[in-house]
Amino acid sequence: MAAAPSVIHIAGWSSCGFYRRAANVLSSVAVLFPTRIKVVDHEFSDRTSYRAWLVDGSASFRAQMQDTRAHSHTSSPFVWFSNEASAEPDPSDIVSFLGGHDDTLSWCRSFLTPSSDNEGPTANMVDDGFTAEHSYDYDLVVIGGGSGGMATAKAAADLGAKVACMDFVKPSPQGTSWGLGGTCVNVGCIPKKLMHAGALLRESIHADAEAFGLQIPSGSSDGGTNGNSDFKWEQLRENVQNYIRSLNFKYRVAFREKNVTYMNKLAKFKDAHTIEATDKKGRTSEVTAARFIIAVGGRPSPLTCEGGELAISSDDIFALESNPGKTLCVGASYISLECAGFLAGFGIDVTVAVRSILLRGFDRECADKIGAFMEDHGVKFKRGVVPKKLVKMDDGKIQDGRW
Repeated sequence: MAAAPSVIHIAGWSSCGFYRRAANVLSSVAVLFPTRIKVVDHEFSDRTSYRAWLVDGSASFRAQMQDTRAHSHTSSPFVWFSNEASAEPDPSDIVSFLGGHDDTLSWCRSFLTPSSDNEGPTANMVDDGFTAEHSYDYDLVVIGGGSGGMATAKAAADLGAKVACMDFVKPSPQGTSWGLGGTCVNVGCIPKKLMHAGALLRESIHADAEAFGLQIPSGSSDGGTNGNSDFKWEQLRENVQNYIRSLNFKYRVAFREKNVTYMNKLAKFKDAHTIEATDKKGRTSEVTAARFIIAVGGRPSPLTCEGGELAISSDDIFALESNPGKTLCVGASYISLECAGFLAGFGIDVTVAVRSILLRGFDRECADKIGAFMEDHGVKFKRGVVPKKLVKMDDGKIQDGRW
C-alpha cells in the first residue's frame, strides 16, 4: 500500500473538468479515511489567474519545488503533499509533488488497494446515534434514482427498513428531462447502445448489400438531413424514447413491489434529519429520516465560451425532435467519441474537437487505434483546439466562430 502523507493540496480553476474530477475523488477518499488524509482545495476562478499563480515568472509556485517534474507542469490540476493544511499555498511547506489528474487518480487507486499483508487502510463507521426506535418518517431516504440509488433503496427495504427514494431531474439548459432510472437508462448506456445498434446495422447494409444483390436507394448516404435517406431520425428517436419510458415504468413498479416510496421531488437538507422536498409544480413539503444516502450522479459541464448556451449535450442528443445534421462533438473522451461514432454511422457529417489527446487515462495504443478506426469510418478530427465562440446563423445552424 502506498504511504499516505497527512495533507494533500490540489489546485486548479473552477471550470476545469480534470480538476473537478480529481478534487472529488480526493475528497471522497478523505471522507473514508479522515484520520489518514486531509485535502486542501485551492480553487481559482479562471484559467488566467491559475496560470498566473502556477506558471508566470521566476517566483511562480511550481518554480519553488525541488521536483523538476513540477517545473514543466502547466495544466490543471496541480497536486502536492505538505505537512500543514494551510488555506493559502505555502512554498515553504512542500513535502513532494504528486502531479496532475492522471497521477492523482493513480495515487488514489494505489492507496485504496489492500496490501498483501492485509494492512490496508480501514474505514471506521462514525457513530451517528442511530437507534431502531425513532420518530422520523423513514428509516432511510435515498436521494437519487439511478442504478446505485434504486439498488440501495430496494436492498434496504428487503432488510426491513422503511425506505423512500427521491429522484428529480432538473431540465438541461435546452429543456430536456427524464424519468426514474438515472443517467444510464435515460441519457447514457441504454439509448446509446440502441443508437449504436442501428448505426452498425446501417453500416453493415451499406457495406455488404451490393454483394448480396440488394439495391440501396440513391442519395441515401446524407444521414437523412435532406429527406431522401434510408435513415429517419424521428422514427429512431420515438422508438428509443418509448423503450426508455417502458423502463421508467418498470422501475416504479419494482419500487411499489418492494414497498419503497418513490417521490419525484427535489431534495434540500434543512438539518441532519430533515429534507425540504419540492415537486415539479414548486410545492414544498418536509420529509424526515434517521439516515440518508446521497446517490445523485452528475451532469455534463456546459461550454463556457461565448455562445456556449447554444450547444446541446449528451443529455439532449437522444431526445432531439429532428436530425441534428452536421455535428461538432467538443471533447475527446469516451462519451463524445461514442456520440460521434453512432452519428457518423447514420451518415451524418461529424467532426470531433480534440483539446489534447483522445481518451485521456486510457491505454494509449488502444486510444490511437480507436481514433484511426473512426477516421476510416468518416469521423473528422480537429486536434489541439477548443471552441472560443459559437454563433447562431440566420438559417438556425450553429457555427464555431473561431478556435
